[in-house]
Amino acid sequence: MLSTIVDMIGGFIAVLLGGWLFVNAMEHISYRYRLGGSFVGAVISPILTSLPELIVFLVALLAYGGAAGEDVAVGTVIGEPFVVSTLIYPVIFLVAIIGFYVGLRNDLVLEVGRELVLPFTVVAALFPTVLLPALLGVGVVRYVIAAALFTAYIIYVRLMRGKEGVVVEDVEELLLLRLVGPNAEVALMLQVVISVVLLYVGSRYLVSGVIDLSTALAIDVMGLSMVIIPTATVLPESITAIIWTLRNRDTMAVAALIGEKVLYSTIYPALALLLTRWSLNYEAVIGVVTVEVVSIAMLYHVIRARLTWDVGLIGLAGYVIYILVLTSAH
Repeated sequence: MLSTIVDMIGGFIAVLLGGWLFVNAMEHISYRYRLGGSFVGAVISPILTSLPELIVFLVALLAYGGAAGEDVAVGTVIGEPFVVSTLIYPVIFLVAIIGFYVGLRNDLVLEVGRELVLPFTVVAALFPTVLLPALLGVGVVRYVIAAALFTAYIIYVRLMRGKEGVVVEDVEELLLLRLVGPNAEVALMLQVVISVVLLYVGSRYLVSGVIDLSTALAIDVMGLSMVIIPTATVLPESITAIIWTLRNRDTMAVAALIGEKVLYSTIYPALALLLTRWSLNYEAVIGVVTVEVVSIAMLYHVIRARLTWDVGLIGLAGYVIYILVLTSAH
């Protein structure tokens, strides 16, 4: 048990460090293309920060395989939007409150651009479709839904590309630049390689740790992976959102999180539908329902261009209910 916990902590740290290096490198790459803030926040940033979850998903399937590996993969796909909706949103509102009282923010609420109505609508409309293959029990339904989700994401990206935004000028210094020297291109390439290696190694330890821990505690693999892995791998986009919140860049902060949920309402469920048996348990169903409730509440507030603290409380309540159900059932 002790060695399993040590492995998971090591994997957690490696994923966090790898994600930090990777996001920093990708920010420099996207900065050179002069893309608007709304598009970067809702499309570019989520693609980059979701790499830890993608690696966990692929490692679980390819390196471990079997029913346990598939349960970790599916649990990660369902769990990431769940953790964002139930834990990260409340944290963002808490950061906004703290920022206001220490003088870093101008308001207690999050003022967001109405262009974010699009990604919130996508999540509210498409995320529940992940339940259909398991409920209907028809194999061909999985492939139809997967194709529809891939297509929906392509349309989403094209629509978001038309949304203009302010280019972020103050990117942080490339983290490896001082170690490598003045050659920014070499530093950038090296940082990408190192970050990917850290993400891969850390993900392997996380996956093996979740499987071993679930066996030791007699807790369902999918249910446990829905909580532990997303909590670790969601850190890169969460840290980005927290920083943007403290800087009064509310639209970009929320865009980074909802853009991540769009990926997990389209591309990642589509991959899981094609590569796994897609067997969901009641913990997964609770997670999907919770994400849907929070997303609809958020959509209502985004239409009004103001996100208030009650959304965070709704998400937090969903998390508490899920934990109580998970622990009481086992």
